[in-house]
Amino acid sequence: MNEDIAWKLKEAASRIQQSYSSIGHQRGAPFIAIVFPHELEPWVGNEWCTQAAIFSDQYDLIDIDLLAITTRCDDNLGLENIIAAEDDPMPGADLNAELANLWVSEIIATIEDRLAAHHGKPPVLVIEKTAALHPVTGPRFIMQQLWDRHSDKIQCPVVIFIPGRLVEKRVYLFLNTQEEFMYRGEIL
Repeated sequence: MNEDIAWKLKEAASRIQQSYSSIGHQRGAPFIAIVFPHELEPWVGNEWCTQAAIFSDQYDLIDIDLLAITTRCDDNLGLENIIAAEDDPMPGADLNAELANLWVSEIIATIEDRLAAHHGKPPVLVIEKTAALHPVTGPRFIMQQLWDRHSDKIQCPVVIFIPGRLVEKRVYLFLNTQEEFMYRGEIL
């Protein structure tokens, strides 16, 4: 199994190195999604760093850690407030939708800030620790919001790591529980 994941990481790095400016032209968005078994996340992270070294002289990685962002949002809200809203929801309220929108707004703001502050070699966004989105939302929502509302600011490849497994060519099970369809971008 590690050989299959190693191939995906090598393929993603190779595509960035050889086709940076044309990534996403066929599928409409510059996303490269790497689906891998969740239990291999530490190994995947290390192997990605090794593979990304092949283009480090040409491109800069901009890491976006979703666990850090969602944790910061939750801390700002106060976990006691989140628990209270879950235990006694307001009529018509959807806590998961509200949290998803808050997290996505913060994720997009972080991406925009990091891209605006970036100087140097052309960037490659790397979105990692997407398991932090579960059970509120999933990677598809992030990619959809990034592309539908902010595609003018995302002028570089976006590598997104998705713990789970492929079900079909463009369908994956996020954390083996939530089926998502990837309409735009490439999925490995």
